[in-house]
Amino acid sequence: MSKKFITFVLVFLIFLFSLAFSQDSPKPRVAIITYIKGNVYVKKVTSELWLPAKVKMELTSGDKVWVQQNSQAILQFSDKSTLKLGSNTQLDILNLDYEKDTKKEISIFKLLIGKIWATVERLLSQGERIEIQTPTAVAGVRGTEWIQEVSEDGTTKIWTLRGIVFLTAKDKTIEVKEGFQSVVKPDEPPSEPSEIKEIERFDEEEKKEEKKEEKKETTPESEKVQRASILSNSLDYGLYKRDTLVLTKLSLTPELSFGALKLGLDLSLYTNGEDISYIQAKVKYGELNLPWLGFRYGTIDSFNLGYGLIADRYSTYEMDGIVLRLEDPKKGGVLTLFPSPFNRGENITSTYALRLFYRPLSRLEIGLNGMFDLDSDLSKRQGIVGIDAGYYFTKNLIGYLTFAQRVIHDGISLEDKRVLSENGFALGLQMSVPTLNSILYVQGLSYSDNFTPGYFDAYYERNKILGLLPTITDSIKRINGLILGFDSNILHIISLSMRYESYDYKMPNLYGNLNLSLGERLRASLSYEQDNISSPFQFINNNTIFVLNMIYPIAQNVDAILTVKRIYDSDGNPKDIYYLTTKIRL
Repeated sequence: MSKKFITFVLVFLIFLFSLAFSQDSPKPRVAIITYIKGNVYVKKVTSELWLPAKVKMELTSGDKVWVQQNSQAILQFSDKSTLKLGSNTQLDILNLDYEKDTKKEISIFKLLIGKIWATVERLLSQGERIEIQTPTAVAGVRGTEWIQEVSEDGTTKIWTLRGIVFLTAKDKTIEVKEGFQSVVKPDEPPSEPSEIKEIERFDEEEKKEEKKEEKKETTPESEKVQRASILSNSLDYGLYKRDTLVLTKLSLTPELSFGALKLGLDLSLYTNGEDISYIQAKVKYGELNLPWLGFRYGTIDSFNLGYGLIADRYSTYEMDGIVLRLEDPKKGGVLTLFPSPFNRGENITSTYALRLFYRPLSRLEIGLNGMFDLDSDLSKRQGIVGIDAGYYFTKNLIGYLTFAQRVIHDGISLEDKRVLSENGFALGLQMSVPTLNSILYVQGLSYSDNFTPGYFDAYYERNKILGLLPTITDSIKRINGLILGFDSNILHIISLSMRYESYDYKMPNLYGNLNLSLGERLRASLSYEQDNISSPFQFINNNTIFVLNMIYPIAQNVDAILTVKRIYDSDGNPKDIYYLTTKIRL
């Protein structure tokens, strides 16, 4: 192992511990959910999952709340102050804590879209701060009761019911006094305050008797709305092209949602215009996300194991797989991946994965990992096992160390010294930045030159079919490498992911993904992957994959959808698979 890499590891460890011990702040404040109506979801800062909200659930800095259509929620603080969230509202809790020097309470939120009714039950003391940001303005609150709203185009409205609200936009700040309102349009300063003419009240539990009467008089139309939240149907028709084969596709794709449980079906008919070519009926996806149980059925993408050293964004490559997670959030659990028993074809996925993890301390997690391709042909079998440990210095900062050892290569076991020499380890740091809704990570690696980090990757099943998997060789030297990554979501409109990998004696890799969402139905996404970047850099080579998805509404319940996937063969020739369909929501 080179002296440079040892120095890098020591500096990296010192950096980790300096970050860990520099965190000396009071216990964070919390907001408690006291009321829920309809569908309300919460995304904790320590999780990537949106989970159903529950009454008495505690929220803190970095958490997010999503109130869906025809739904409401109330957040309450220790001083009995409240934030009431209306229908179609997204609220980020940026900072719910204390000033480091004065120990005064600060409360900073971001209202991305929707409407809130805020009530402060006491006058703020000197140094205390309540601030609600929006895409176009910042409201610094000195009042005790106000309403704030953000529309889809980013327009912000303020109604001050008691006290004063200071509204800032485009370097201009105005006072919105009690009984007045103001509007901030995109790229404009706040309008001059005008008298409030009408106030929309928050509909909550006080009207229990009225709600009982409404329930008794439920009309057939309202029953349809209730069913729509559970079952939605769409009809797709259009062209399907793969290589030189062109068919017309007609399909019915019902989707069912029961809270955290989702199920999608794809019932499709393909015809060449003269007769029916074939009929396809399959489960499009099945998904369940609970704190103690997770389930996913369908095409599996971006499956990681051993902090990416064993499996890195592994994909079942158009075959179906099953991911199952059983977990006690405080003690540990098990994560498994195995192929669907319903796969058919010449190249059936035969790859399995298992992770056992245990939390002996609240901040420490230890894991045992294994991933195996149990191909029916013994000479094609592969296997890697490993161990890792992750430590949460803070809820936003984790450091980890992971080791992996090849145990089977092309059916040959550890008894062969070439297999025994295949191993690697990685040391990494991952930090989330709630205020920017981003994640930054860095990872240093050292591995034998006959070992492939992230061996089970997005290309594994494809390379297996094409016979492009690395062959067994002797180890001559060790390779050191560095990975830098960035993931961000901007106002839930644009999400961007970038990842760069560089190693000694090997070409670097580059990955990127861009998603754009303009409204509920107008969306587009573009992903780019390239292994073994050539020198000089070529944007496209035989290890490049492009996937483009575009959804455009052409009527109230009708969307036009274009999906294009392009890959390249060893000669650099493109191979396209694309769909052009029309979706009708019934």
